[in-house]
Amino acid sequence: MNSKTSFNIGNVCIGGQNPVVVQSMTNTDTNDVAASVAQVGRMVDAGAQMVRLTVPSLKEVEAMRAIRDRLRAEGIDVPLVADVHFNPKVAEAMASIVEKVRINPGNYVDKRNFSQLDLSDAEYAAAVERMALRAEPLLRICREHGTAIRLGINHGSLCDRIVSRYGNTPNAMVQSALEWLDICEHYDFHKVVVSMKSSNVHTMMEATLTLHQEMERRGRSYPLHLGVTEAGNGLEARVKSAAGIGALLLMGTGDTVRVSLTEPPENETPFAHKLVSAVQQLSVNDCSVQDQTLTFASEEQDYDTWVAQASAMAGLAYYNHHIRDVKLANPHFTEAQCAELEAVILQACGIRMSKTEFISCPSCGRTQYDIQSVLSVVKERFSGHPGLKIGVMGCIVNGPGEMADADYGIVGASNGLVCVYEGKKRLTAAITIEEAMSHLETLLENKMD
Repeated sequence: MNSKTSFNIGNVCIGGQNPVVVQSMTNTDTNDVAASVAQVGRMVDAGAQMVRLTVPSLKEVEAMRAIRDRLRAEGIDVPLVADVHFNPKVAEAMASIVEKVRINPGNYVDKRNFSQLDLSDAEYAAAVERMALRAEPLLRICREHGTAIRLGINHGSLCDRIVSRYGNTPNAMVQSALEWLDICEHYDFHKVVVSMKSSNVHTMMEATLTLHQEMERRGRSYPLHLGVTEAGNGLEARVKSAAGIGALLLMGTGDTVRVSLTEPPENETPFAHKLVSAVQQLSVNDCSVQDQTLTFASEEQDYDTWVAQASAMAGLAYYNHHIRDVKLANPHFTEAQCAELEAVILQACGIRMSKTEFISCPSCGRTQYDIQSVLSVVKERFSGHPGLKIGVMGCIVNGPGEMADADYGIVGASNGLVCVYEGKKRLTAAITIEEAMSHLETLLENKMD
């Protein structure tokens, strides 16, 4: 019999038959305690039930302790999540301070050189064992303090060992997650949440569903965190998020969600709540698919809720039927609004590209330039290239990996400077935003020639 794991993360219960939890992430400098506390307060007011903050190094650990203490003194008891990259020691330090620690399995491997590794089965098993030994201190501290862990499996940051054996595929993401679930269970640790994130809706859905099915087969289902990474901003980002997250929720998969927007983080949770609510009011039979065309009619009067409904239905239909078109009807919105939403849904699902696709992260405390305004300028200048993908990323941590399938990208460096990339290849040193724009314009002109 399958065991659907549920547990408390602070004052929130997640998993099992509990309601879907909506969460978000700050984009303040974690060392700026006052700004971080203020932003967390605004996010909670906007509906965030869990809040994540970046902890890039040991110097932010005490700041996180101060943020926690200040929030608790103000009566804000929202569970806090430490987002940790690169240094396992930071995760261990945070495990006694916050309610959940988010780690990337790639931070526990031997090396990451983005190279092909031809390992024998024995060498592969030995590498996994070394990873388990590195993870044991964190799991022990978390178990002692009742702290949960999120295994953040990102399509763009899988380790060389996994990619060399399974390719850069949804299955590779699943194998990475299963390795870590085995490690956690080996050390009798079960307060685990897993996320399978990608900027590609179909990849994110396939990886999540495959992991869900594999956990059921193994007899223990851990809570799943749903999200589409680097979704961008505006209508496009909301549609892309709803197509992936909403479709999975319609299929009964998912326990907590984050809608990632390159906007103020307070904007994320209102749409996320509308998405969760919209899905709860829908049925997989509320649309029809004929001749590879999805037809969906609604009388929903709230625009965001209608967007969530239509996008979720389209994401589900595309995953199950590989639809080629979408037809929407709603008497409360104009034909032009229906046509615009149809076009954005088709682009989000990768069915029909009518303009440039932009991949951009929501930013966090690691970002050292104004990514929101830069994204707006990039979209204004470069939107007229259907089939082209351009990334606008906050920092080096996930930037090059998550935008690996983009043609070009801008990735934050330091002190307001950025680097220009072609795929994963860095083309420039750290330069100003205007220099990056000019460089990108030249690249596109040469590409069109």
